[in-house]
Amino acid sequence: MLGAFLVSLGYSTVTFMASYNNYPGGYALKALHEADSSVKEKMVHIDAFTAMSGVSRFCENEYPWRYSKEEEIPIEEFEKRNFTYLLNEHRSIGGYQCLFAVDGFSRVKLTPQIPPLSLVKEPKVFAHGNTRDPDILSLSWPGCP
Repeated sequence: MLGAFLVSLGYSTVTFMASYNNYPGGYALKALHEADSSVKEKMVHIDAFTAMSGVSRFCENEYPWRYSKEEEIPIEEFEKRNFTYLLNEHRSIGGYQCLFAVDGFSRVKLTPQIPPLSLVKEPKVFAHGNTRDPDILSLSWPGCP
């Protein structure tokens, strides 16, 4: 009975941690809001993957932030658009500098030690800043892997 309880507790812990780390889009938008507190108007493009991984209307801030969830924009088209920031699953995009990445749940890995299961996280959402905007480049960003 105790063994079944411990297995159930272990499984619940692993699935809880996987679920907790499964929303990198929401964490990326929150980090972007915290990093740029200027009052200058900002336009953020959110791709489909980022929207499905934690970004919702509840995450959005009021002015000066505006958001676009336009789909199927070719990657080459972003350079021609006037987005201040991009949140997407691409490591690099022409005309934009990768500012930071947010890790998300990738898989569960068996290990020979205690605990026998570990979560593997990988960069899932990348935040990019428009290189034509000197205000973005003047802020301190951690960069991307």
